[in-house]
Amino acid sequence: MRSIRSFLNVDTPALAKIWHLHHQAYRSKSDCTVVAWDHAVLAKPYFRIDQLLIAEDSTGGLVGFAHWGRNPNSLRVGKGAGILHRLCVCPGVDEDAIASELLEASMQAMRLEGLGRCVGIGAFDDSIYYIGVAEGDGFLGVHSSDARLLRWMQAGGFRPEQATECWELGLSHFKPPMDRTQISVHRNSVVSRILGDGHGGWWQSVVFGHCDQSTFQLVSKTKPIVELRVTLWSPEVFVPGVESWIARLSLSAVGSDLANDDPRIEQWIYLISECLRLLQTERKQMVQVVIDPNIPQHVQILQRLGFKTKHHGMVMSREL
Repeated sequence: MRSIRSFLNVDTPALAKIWHLHHQAYRSKSDCTVVAWDHAVLAKPYFRIDQLLIAEDSTGGLVGFAHWGRNPNSLRVGKGAGILHRLCVCPGVDEDAIASELLEASMQAMRLEGLGRCVGIGAFDDSIYYIGVAEGDGFLGVHSSDARLLRWMQAGGFRPEQATECWELGLSHFKPPMDRTQISVHRNSVVSRILGDGHGGWWQSVVFGHCDQSTFQLVSKTKPIVELRVTLWSPEVFVPGVESWIARLSLSAVGSDLANDDPRIEQWIYLISECLRLLQTERKQMVQVVIDPNIPQHVQILQRLGFKTKHHGMVMSREL
């Protein structure tokens, strides 16, 4: 006998185990420890227990969970869209049925909330849970190696909406690109670090509350105005089970309408290079960024900096 119920405070150890088994099934090292659950999910002031659905078997205990909700400040998916933040099921003969029941319960709950569309897994830059929990933070969507999850999403009526790629750069041997153009940008610009919470506002501070954020800005020497601004973040070291030695970068602020030869492309490369040099002094080992591969400007910037593709994924969606 199996049932679907809402989250209880005593469920966290079992959820951590389900996460581990689900990701282990496709040889992922991603884990969400009990402490990581507390900081990256349960401690958020917008967390609601009725949005974290648990599949419980009368003989096998907890066998899966689905976490749904919405981002009221979303920029891409729309404020009227629901988000399937995560779906994890223990491997077994009933895994397809369990996933189907969790998906249907989540879709029904979203309909009752008046939502007309659902995206998942995660919502790229609009993701708000599991931030910094390896591949689980939702920026990548459905990991290309997670055949089980892809099968469940397709069976649940989800279709591809946005391709994603995770690019990675090891910092141990990073050297900023230096040519005539970069030397010119260096002579005419100043990069500075903004102390405090930067310019993300209250919502971003809450979403990334368990992370260390650093905001950098590029100012032109010829006219004292901020030309560009970028934020990097990494999970705090006090949260066991997250990879605090990996810094994350967001390129969403880079306009996709820029021409390949736009001077601002070179400014972005210089600004990010200076950020990476500072991360080297802070002994960060790796930098990762998730992008839409269909934006050539993002690909161009990352290739110039020496990033390489690490993972592929897909954000999916369906009408409710």
